[in-house]
Amino acid sequence: MVFADQYAMRGTFILILIFVLSAGSLLAQGELDEQRRVMLRDERTFAGFLNSNGWGANYRYGYWRNYRNQFIIDADFAYVKHPKEVKTSVPYNYNTYRYVYGKENLFWELKGTAGWQKELYRKIDRNGISVRLYYAGGISLGFAKPIYYKVFTTSPVGEVIYEEYLKFDPSIHQALIGGRGPFFMGFNELKVIPGLYGKTGFSFEYSQKDAIVHALEAGISITAYPKEIPIMANEHNSWIFFTLNVGYRFGRIIDISDAARSKSRKQKKAERKAAKTAASSPVY
Repeated sequence: MVFADQYAMRGTFILILIFVLSAGSLLAQGELDEQRRVMLRDERTFAGFLNSNGWGANYRYGYWRNYRNQFIIDADFAYVKHPKEVKTSVPYNYNTYRYVYGKENLFWELKGTAGWQKELYRKIDRNGISVRLYYAGGISLGFAKPIYYKVFTTSPVGEVIYEEYLKFDPSIHQALIGGRGPFFMGFNELKVIPGLYGKTGFSFEYSQKDAIVHALEAGISITAYPKEIPIMANEHNSWIFFTLNVGYRFGRIIDISDAARSKSRKQKKAERKAAKTAASSPVY
């Protein structure tokens, strides 16, 4: 379990981010948005996140149900770190990798969720910000891959006799470890752990073009598994992960009108090129 005191600084940062962006949406004034808008639309977006226990990536498809509500389907990938991880330098002059002493498994999550995104505040002008609230839930598949270490055997005078790759053993003295083994070693021992996942947060969409999505997001998530995930050997491991995250989202609006669907891919490409040229042309 990740403890609350380890999140204090990150939580403050996220609250400040939400305040600044929310204030910007109220104070922003600019050119009126007179561009031609897509009326029947969906959204296809990608996002990258920095999490309080690692990092992640997301794919989202949003189906607009009315002028303020989207039904969203998400696919998430996350790399999860233990809060006690500290990388150690290798005290030998060999071509080895830095490693985290005591780490038993690398842990990744692949998640699928469905939920809703509600537009709380709509953009008024081109420089405005749309504030959205999203929430979703679903399943998570955790993947635990054992880590192998390069371990040296030495002579009584300290000379290295040979080296081998072994899983972490608390009885192995740290001075005998020469670094982490090859990344792909241990994939044949990969374990899959199913769990449940839920998330919520705010999205601040600020793109000046109607057909493009640019947004900053801040949110929280919780993932629960039926047993503890053995990331570290000498530290407390948890079966539930509470995470804070901030990220950047980008993507496109999809015109789902019958007229748009009847156009060929070549016609759509030509229209996008023409719109890009018109947007970059100087206005006198």
